[in-house]
Amino acid sequence: MMYSRLLRIFFKENFSINRFFGTDIRKNKKKAVLLGVLILYGFGSFLFSFGYMFFDLGKTLSEYDMLDTLLAFVFVYATVLSIMITLFRANGYLFRFKDYEILAPLPIKPRTVLFAKLTLMLALVYAGLFLISLPIVFSYFWYAGFNILTFLIFIASFLLIPMIPLIIFSFLSLLIARFSSKIRGTNIVYTILMFILLIGAMIWSFSFSFNSSDNPLLSQSQGGLFGLLYNYYPPMNWFIKAVHLQDPLSLAYLFLTHAFPLAGFIFLISKLVVKTNQRSLSVVTGRNKKPLKYRERPLIESLVMKEARKFINLPIYTINSGFGPIIMLLVGVLSLVFKNKIMEVMDEMAGFGFLSLDLIASLIIGFSTTMVFTSAISLSLEGKNFWIIKSLPIRPRLVMISKMIFNILLGLPSALIAIILTGIAFKFEASMMASMMIAAISLSLSISAIGSFINLHFPKFDYLNETEVVKQSIGAMFGVFAGFGVLLIDGVIVYFAMAAFGKAVSLLFASLVNLIIFACFFGLVYTSSDRLFQKMDA
Repeated sequence: MMYSRLLRIFFKENFSINRFFGTDIRKNKKKAVLLGVLILYGFGSFLFSFGYMFFDLGKTLSEYDMLDTLLAFVFVYATVLSIMITLFRANGYLFRFKDYEILAPLPIKPRTVLFAKLTLMLALVYAGLFLISLPIVFSYFWYAGFNILTFLIFIASFLLIPMIPLIIFSFLSLLIARFSSKIRGTNIVYTILMFILLIGAMIWSFSFSFNSSDNPLLSQSQGGLFGLLYNYYPPMNWFIKAVHLQDPLSLAYLFLTHAFPLAGFIFLISKLVVKTNQRSLSVVTGRNKKPLKYRERPLIESLVMKEARKFINLPIYTINSGFGPIIMLLVGVLSLVFKNKIMEVMDEMAGFGFLSLDLIASLIIGFSTTMVFTSAISLSLEGKNFWIIKSLPIRPRLVMISKMIFNILLGLPSALIAIILTGIAFKFEASMMASMMIAAISLSLSISAIGSFINLHFPKFDYLNETEVVKQSIGAMFGVFAGFGVLLIDGVIVYFAMAAFGKAVSLLFASLVNLIIFACFFGLVYTSSDRLFQKMDA
């Protein structure tokens, strides 16, 4: 069967261990050990924090006979995650897949290719849903008692949850792809539209949460997000009843309203997918009668501009690494708009020991800064063109420095603006604002240098699409966890030094440690770039 053959090939290309990590871990014991430690650390941290939280919540809910609330969490998290994955992946998996030029001439029905690609994307969705839902499901069955029939109903119902979000937001992604394909700068237009959609959703969620007296993620009332879905989105009610009450009618409703629409969706968009992929191969041009001008720039500036152009022209790269700066700008702007409401919420959070309003703001901005890790993946994104860089009369250390500079320029300005706006909104002391700025600068420097060091040692040039580098490479994983690690070190320093020296001085101590980390990793990158570049082969 052609579908099964295609599916085997797609899975081998996208989900093999070597493809996922970008290297043959059997040939390099050092990388294998590092990967094992990283995976254990990440999974262990997730289970300890997220898992313990829901296990404790399950104990409380069981005492009040409200365990069905855990199923509501499963449904909401699965729905939101399905939406996010679909928005970010549908364009590359369905509407602009890289191997279209290879598959199109083959005697394979377009609907078969679409079904195989959709199955591949669903596998990715289910993997994410399984990871985030596992602790909640464990808590539910621990306190409700394990029943094989309930478990089978849960599995069947759980598999149906992503269908409607996938249909709606795949269609939305298709509309964006179709619209942007008619305009010059297709990738830029697509990225802008995606950012508008995400920012709009964030602002709506933010304002919605402050219009209610309850936390929308924990409330079951009319004003909360759970209450909104429960009252106006019937599948959530059906899912809870099907699992908690073993209601066959609710399970039937779920199946009829999710499986059949998905089949209809595949049938309806199969031809549109072909046309959209065909259009993506064409280049929309315009008339430009102005003579071409060449402008001479300093070498570092030219290399940084090259990084900026690459960043703008790769939607998945832009959205993934540009999300942190957007969050910081939103935090700053919304701090002015929702000042009083945020004060109320943060005052409640400030009740937890040493946390205060300015430290909470520093933590949010620091976390968002660590989400900018372009230096950990930008070398890998050179791909098959890496040989061009090697052949140019440019020292490799300058290439790596330019990648550090771009990472700093991408995240740091937004961090400084957010600090200024939040400081104005909440009237932080001038000394504290200055310390926050110095801490932000030192944090950006340290994670940029660490990212370049990581990408030098773990490059991934052999990839089918940029998503593998941005989302699935060793550099991306190490970049994220390295940023969190530096932030954790800063938090420990502030926590223990604050009682004796105060918040502002404690942040300066953390900044000093960040600068030491930056100096160490910058020195390693500076001295080893030439040698490691010679060993790399794209």
